[in-house]
Amino acid sequence: MRIEKYLVLCGIASRKKIKKYISEGLVSINEIQIFDDSLDIDPEKDIVLYNNNPVKLKELKYYIFYKIAGYITAMEDEKFPTVADLLPEYVDKNSVFPVGRLDKDTEGLLIFTNDGDLNYKLTHPDKKVEKKYFVKLDRPISLEDIKMLESGVTLDTNYKALPGKVEQIDETSIYLTITEGKFHQVKKMIKAIKNKVIYLKRVEFANLTLKDLKPGEIREIKREEIEI
Repeated sequence: MRIEKYLVLCGIASRKKIKKYISEGLVSINEIQIFDDSLDIDPEKDIVLYNNNPVKLKELKYYIFYKIAGYITAMEDEKFPTVADLLPEYVDKNSVFPVGRLDKDTEGLLIFTNDGDLNYKLTHPDKKVEKKYFVKLDRPISLEDIKMLESGVTLDTNYKALPGKVEQIDETSIYLTITEGKFHQVKKMIKAIKNKVIYLKRVEFANLTLKDLKPGEIREIKREEIEI
């Protein structure tokens, strides 16, 4: 395991800060001071010290969170409030991270974990994990619009999106399920059919749902609850 990833899982700090700490010589492996954050270690055999204190892997944690609008999906930011600001004290902010992202103005289901392997499986394009969104549109959606979304529209970046699944709720509301996570993907897909998103909420991720969570609430779950 890379020393950088190991220290994240130990709850020392974010990846950005860990790179800084290593460059400053605050980390040692088997009593040897290191400056390279790409080094590999064996968590079962190697002795790692941070600031002269031994560090150990934390227990893997999994949470589902109902993100509210107005917060960016990051653990720290110099300009904007982040989802980390919404987490209760009992959640170790130094050891968990959000899986993927939701836009600042988007609400809904967000997963927090310190399981890097799960993060990879949930976000890598090849895994095609489904994400379902409730989308409120600026104007009525037509049958032709729906067919376009389900056949794969071309985004304004000239990228051809994979086909989505559409469930129409009423004239201006749909559920849209996608397996990709491009920047502003849902908004760009809707833009491609010459419409506009006026409200967006992720209601499902993999097999997880918001269930009885209220906006801003978080709930710890077991790894077995995430079917992937």
